[in-house]
Amino acid sequence: MDVHDRPPIGEARRRLPELVRKVAGGHAPILIGRRGRCEAILAAAAGARDAVVRRPLEGLVEIVGAWKDVERAQEEIRNEIAASLDRTARLIAGKPPKRPTRRRRRG
Repeated sequence: MDVHDRPPIGEARRRLPELVRKVAGGHAPILIGRRGRCEAILAAAAGARDAVVRRPLEGLVEIVGAWKDVERAQEEIRNEIAASLDRTARLIAGKPPKRPTRRRRRG
């Protein structure tokens, strides 16, 4: 198989063990396509890790306020993540999402 070969997805699925052995053994990445277009690339794990480009963050972060404000914001973020995970788990389990509770205004 040539690098320019683009096996259709169905053929790649049938030949996956063979294709994995090839790229793990040093074969060039294999392009997998649909209708003549590349949709995925099967590459050796070592080569794929090397292809990841990590760049340092650019710019500055300025925290304004007291440390308690930062801690409060972190706690709000944790609560929002927990609620999101709960909603996702309920959707996956096929349960209806919980209705949000209304907060009472102080005043």
